[in-house]
Parts: sequence; C-alpha cells; structure tokens
Amino acid sequence: MEKCSHSYEVHVSTEELERIKAGYSLLRRIRSGLRLIFGIPDYERYLDYWHASHSSGGENPLSKKDFFARALHDRYGSGKQTRCC
Repeated sequence: MEKCSHSYEVHVSTEELERIKAGYSLLRRIRSGLRLIFGIPDYERYLDYWHASHSSGGENPLSKKDFFARALHDRYGSGKQTRCC
C-alpha cells in the first residue's frame, strides 16, 4: 500500500479563523460544563489549570491515564470501603 504524498493548503481569512476559534472555544466550554454536571473528570481543564499554576518548575502534568486513575481513586477510594446501602 502506498502512502499518499499529496499536501493541501487551506487559505482562511483572519475573520473566518477567529469565528472558527470562537466556535471551538464555545464547544469546549459546553463540553467542560457537561462533564462537570455529570461528574466526569476533565483532562483539558486540568491541563489549563496546571499550566497556569505551575508555570515555573521542572515538573510535568499527569498523563491522561494517570489523571483519570487519580480521579477514580479520589471518587471511589481504594474500593475497600463499606457502604450502608
């Protein structure tokens, strides 16, 4: 099977690019809000927060896998807790 070697250039006006960015931003905020409502961890929001608060230092943010593992542990614990119901 051969690789496709075609490349395409897309020319978009500055105004159109701003509308695309605004639309993406709105969709991202809606998605983030829905995740918050349903209690689903939001990795993109975590990265935004992490980069804003850890701008200096040699640390790296959690990987997506580690972020969700930590979120599950924070929500449900180790799984050894007893419940009344």
